[in-house]
Amino acid sequence: MLLNGNEIAQRIARFARGLREAAKSSVWPRLKKAYRIGYSVSYLTGIQTVRIFRFAGRRLARWLAPAGRLMYKGLDFLVLRHLRAIAAEAVRFGKGFPLAGHRVKEAFRRHPLHAVGQVLLLPFLAIRRHHHAVKSLLNLAAPVAAAFVLVATVNFWSNQTFALALEYNGETLGYISDESVFDSAAAMATDRVINTDNSFEVERTPKMTLAMVSKSDIMDEKELCDSILRSSSDSIAEVCGLYIDGEFEGSVQSRSELDAVLNGILDAYRGDGEENERVEFVQDVEIVEGLYPVSSIMTAEEMEAYLTHETVVDKYYTIIPGDAPLSIAAKTDMGLEDLRALNPGFDDNIFPDVEVLIQKAQPYLRVQVVRTVQYTESIAYTTKKIEDSSEYIGYQSVKTQGQEGERLVTAEVTYVDGLEQSRTVLSSEVTKEPVEKVVVVGAKKVNPNVSAQGDGISTGRFIWPLPSCKTVPSPFGYRWGKLHKGIDISGNGVYGDSIIAADGGTVVEVNTSGWGGGYGLYVIIDHGGGYRTMYAHCSSINVSVGQKVSQGQFIARVGQSGNITGPHLHFEVRVNGTPVDPMPYL
Repeated sequence: MLLNGNEIAQRIARFARGLREAAKSSVWPRLKKAYRIGYSVSYLTGIQTVRIFRFAGRRLARWLAPAGRLMYKGLDFLVLRHLRAIAAEAVRFGKGFPLAGHRVKEAFRRHPLHAVGQVLLLPFLAIRRHHHAVKSLLNLAAPVAAAFVLVATVNFWSNQTFALALEYNGETLGYISDESVFDSAAAMATDRVINTDNSFEVERTPKMTLAMVSKSDIMDEKELCDSILRSSSDSIAEVCGLYIDGEFEGSVQSRSELDAVLNGILDAYRGDGEENERVEFVQDVEIVEGLYPVSSIMTAEEMEAYLTHETVVDKYYTIIPGDAPLSIAAKTDMGLEDLRALNPGFDDNIFPDVEVLIQKAQPYLRVQVVRTVQYTESIAYTTKKIEDSSEYIGYQSVKTQGQEGERLVTAEVTYVDGLEQSRTVLSSEVTKEPVEKVVVVGAKKVNPNVSAQGDGISTGRFIWPLPSCKTVPSPFGYRWGKLHKGIDISGNGVYGDSIIAADGGTVVEVNTSGWGGGYGLYVIIDHGGGYRTMYAHCSSINVSVGQKVSQGQFIARVGQSGNITGPHLHFEVRVNGTPVDPMPYL
């Protein structure tokens, strides 16, 4: 249904009237009423407060007015009237400058000298003209000056007190409140001085006299302690002391000098271009700055010489005939590895009259270097043995030659005074694998109770003559200036072990008793073709001259007869009567 304009207007008017009526019947009238009440209360409260403050102000002004007038009169009598007089005189003083100028000008007209006299006279004329202002100034300044004098006097006497004047070693050190201050200061001074040789001592009976001094002049324990130490400057000095393992060693004038000495000692052990190293002292080194007796002070050169002097000197052992590496280690109470570390090539220089270093010199201040190094190390190959029951025990033949491997090792090496002390492997990497050695060995057992006739057949190759031991502590070659004509085979517990024939042949010589030319009990077997073998220093012989023996046959037992230091088998190979190195033949 469509509506015209009048109908629309009428409907809007009705809607507006409905809204007004709804508003009148809702909470809006209540809010307006509450607002009017609140406004009225606030307005009345503010008006009443203003009235109360105005009333209190008028009453207070009425009560304080007499006191204010009295204070004003007093201030006027004391100050204001003088200020008014000074102000008036200041105006007169300003007006007096033209008059003074006129007087000088008139005097100059009479004569120039009169003008000079007039200028000099002007201050006195000004004082006479303004004597009332001068009096007022004096009246104002006098009370102020008197107050300052009073304050200064009170302050001066309030800061004065009785004290003890202290005279120490003929010198007046200052003033103290009582004797206990000196006792505390003396104890403090004794504690502060590092009295290494007891040459510093505080005088305990100083001269004290009573005096009146300012409180600011009285010293406390610390100030008096400093004065005592300054008066003892001829016997003590402020320097740097060096302590090693808690013991005082000496002092140097400055910290920089002492640091230079210690760094110089460390630098002597540093490697060239070594980055992965740590250099430090073995002992605990500490620098303490303080007051030390003058007698303990050294120069930097003296300190360096003292710290580097040898406390342990080099010691040597002279080799005598019959010495071997193990016997030298036993005689010198050292380990074999220690001897080798002190003496490079030790095992190759066992000759009479050769000196072996058994104790390296040590400086007083020792240095430790921990260095990380890399090196290539060989890997020993393993040996695999294949038994052959057709050959006697002691027979061996290499089937596959072994080859050593290699590995790259990173290790931390510790040196003390340049000598290696320990080596800790940090990591290792195999760069070449070792090749296993394969050896065919005899498995046919030797019956030591059988000494029957052998076949006497020579095979043309020699087997190991002492199956129970393979160690050769003394090889073929020159020893102590003489040719060692064979090899010595020895080890723990070899005494009495079975000796077998290195090859078949005929026994041509046997010594069963006596010295035997130093060989003791021995056996010589002829294998034909100019080859003979000798077995010496035996404890018993199980064959006789002319007897035929087979390869691997039991012939004797290990002993220590003849010229010998311990049980072993001396084994020789002779070709046409000339001793040769047995190792290539075995």
